[in-house]
Amino acid sequence: MTPQKTENRPGFWAGVGIPLPQHIFTPGWFSFCFRTWLSVVLALSTAFWLQLPSPASAAVTVMILAQPLRGQVLSKAMYRLLGTFLGAFVALFLTACFNQERGIFLGGVALWITLCTIIGTLEKDFRAYAAMLSGYTVAIVGINCIDNPGNVFDTAIARVSDIVVGIAATSAINDIFGSPTAWEKLAAGLTASANTVRNIARQAISGRDIPDDIACAGLAGQIMALTTHASFVKTELSDAAIRLAGARSAMVALLEMLSCSRAINNALRRKNISPFVLEHVRSTFEDSHLAEPQRQTIKNFETLARQIYTPETERNVLLDEIWLTERSMALQLDTRWATDGIEAFEKGRRARTTAPDLKIEKHDDVIAALLSGFRSLVGFSIAAGLCIISDIPATYTALAQVAMIMTLAATTYNARGFGMGALIGTPMAIIVAAVLNFGILPKGSDMPFMALAILPVVFCSCLLLMNPKTATIGFNGGVFFFVILGVANTQNYDPTAFIDRNVMYLFSAIVIFISLVLLLPPSATGRRFRVAITIGHDLRRQFSFRGERTGSALISRHYDRLCRILEWNSYLPDTRAKKRVFNRLSSLDELNIELARARRHLQRAATIPAIRTQAEAAFRATIIRDADKATERLQHRAWLLLEKSMSLPDGQLTTALAAVSAIVGTIHLLEHNRSALRLYEVIPPAGRRKRAFFT
Repeated sequence: MTPQKTENRPGFWAGVGIPLPQHIFTPGWFSFCFRTWLSVVLALSTAFWLQLPSPASAAVTVMILAQPLRGQVLSKAMYRLLGTFLGAFVALFLTACFNQERGIFLGGVALWITLCTIIGTLEKDFRAYAAMLSGYTVAIVGINCIDNPGNVFDTAIARVSDIVVGIAATSAINDIFGSPTAWEKLAAGLTASANTVRNIARQAISGRDIPDDIACAGLAGQIMALTTHASFVKTELSDAAIRLAGARSAMVALLEMLSCSRAINNALRRKNISPFVLEHVRSTFEDSHLAEPQRQTIKNFETLARQIYTPETERNVLLDEIWLTERSMALQLDTRWATDGIEAFEKGRRARTTAPDLKIEKHDDVIAALLSGFRSLVGFSIAAGLCIISDIPATYTALAQVAMIMTLAATTYNARGFGMGALIGTPMAIIVAAVLNFGILPKGSDMPFMALAILPVVFCSCLLLMNPKTATIGFNGGVFFFVILGVANTQNYDPTAFIDRNVMYLFSAIVIFISLVLLLPPSATGRRFRVAITIGHDLRRQFSFRGERTGSALISRHYDRLCRILEWNSYLPDTRAKKRVFNRLSSLDELNIELARARRHLQRAATIPAIRTQAEAAFRATIIRDADKATERLQHRAWLLLEKSMSLPDGQLTTALAAVSAIVGTIHLLEHNRSALRLYEVIPPAGRRKRAFFT
């Protein structure tokens, strides 16, 4: 059954004529804030009714789970429960082993937090959150019982109970009020991306300028980001496996379409394509041809290739025409795969045609993960050392807070912003909590009164969370407000206890600020440089026949690298050099992909007996030891392979021409990057070359 789509209105008050600033009150703000508030009230009411030791943790769980989409809430809830169970188990283990050795116990906690931070940095979506949660849960459960290790089991059970209550309350409210689904968000994103990519493809085929590399990389980033919504859909739909297979096929096809469109645009820029070829290629993108079966598309391509092959045609021109024709055929097939994949996702059935490879992978920055782990280790160690030196039991509450924020900050590049969010959000929450605790709550004693008292706080926190510029302030202030307020079964109105408790939270905010802002903060230049090093390393391995084989994983990782470079560039001054660096890195990584594609098609071509010799010789020519010589050698081998292939029967000819096309694409990228390959010494030195072999 197809899920019902809900209307996404611009704002609750739009219907009554009250204009609201859209940069503050984003679409859907009221329903999101209202659902979150109801979830907090339900969680607190349930925790009070059950007499749980720490009702504030149930409210904190709701605020952490606060997400605009239903699938996000359910997915985060599932991973939160998993991370909590794992963290609670590790806390029990460390306490049982080292309950008499405070220093060793805190060292074990620090190492566990460091490990979880590294894993969480390398993971994505809420899997990263689960890793981080399992890290700081050890601190919350174990450190709070450091002076009374016998209470650690009860504390672990209480924390799990609070989290279960918070998850149940959030899920119930979202089900009752029908929060927007990740399913419709993914469907809308796929459709919008497909329309944009199709327009780029039409522009490329028609010979018009297409968006530059930066814009194409940004669009690829939007497509890659849809994988996050895909992970949320799993919790919403019973037939998610079938639907998501179509969605992944569509995403892979859209990335391939972008690559084909850019290749076609480059081929037409050379202005040596005959009008005959241009007319036939452009006619294939009429609606009648796009609806043709895949077999007919391939047959049309082979017919056109036989027509344009004449011995009188200049070699370079003919090779470029074959390159354009093959890339146009691939674009047409990718367009059909994208259309069928989106239709399969929306209608809940298997796609009629799917992309041959459905892996979508991201670029992993291991160095950044290790640095994040190091920051968490040093920050936690500094806070732990101060706690031990001061010998004040209350300081260990701040230590748990430090562990929590330090690990969560590692999931974002903007660690500096997270530190500033802690420094600003924590005092704000303390001030608001003081006003509520001493000025408002004493005037009422029932749950409805408290629900109304916290309503403005929850609404403001949600609005801050929905704005990327203030999200860290909203997180630090809103999530920990209930802990700072000290919500309990019997509310404490003692000013001394309030001050003593929140001085520790201020102390933790200062330690967090120092650790995240002043201690080895992430560098945009450094991260961009590491991406460049990775591109050069992969290209060098590809030149010496040790590189990764082509496929959707390689292409998706290519675009994810470009998105990472764009992200790091956004933190740097806007200069022409920044754009040149991006274009150069993009072209070098494309060379890696094109060379891998040539080898894959040459391996397939070598299975055809009639052209095996030419395919193997061309394959050996893809071992790059000198850019100039490699260009000449590849061009010669491409021409010989083309000559021999024209007598092949239908079906086999497509395999051979795909290999020729990939060789031509490699040649053009080698020519374009010749100076960069020399400058950066990407080609392996003579003393380190290894003898290549054909497989």
